[in-house]
Amino acid sequence: MPRFFFNLRSQGDVSIDEIGTEFSCLEAAYLDACDAILQIAFDKLRSRQDPSRDTFEIADGERKVLMQVPFVEVLQPRAAKNIARMRLETLRILDNCLHQVARSEALQVAISAELEQAKKTCSGIRANLARIPSRSS
Repeated sequence: MPRFFFNLRSQGDVSIDEIGTEFSCLEAAYLDACDAILQIAFDKLRSRQDPSRDTFEIADGERKVLMQVPFVEVLQPRAAKNIARMRLETLRILDNCLHQVARSEALQVAISAELEQAKKTCSGIRANLARIPSRSS
């Protein structure tokens, strides 16, 4: 299962997630980030801090940022409803693309193996044909 990292950007600071969490797909990581945003925002509001400009960065196992999730997207859902819907659809498309890339890579390996086997078979046929005495008329 892929591991995702959630870096928190708040008031010019960045808190790097060193541990990460495993999720089945990027969409599941995004939904978990939305839940975390609600919890963090509640804590910040209790201490009279404004969470509306904070952002989560979701990164992959290679620490490449895959997407940013602004807190305002979760805290003001009416304003961000269409953005969130488009983001989820984009995540589904991205997950499908990643699946297709993995499938293509597996097919490429399988085709290469079949090609090597065909080359060996042809080489064996040539060797057998070379052993057959030629008929001179």
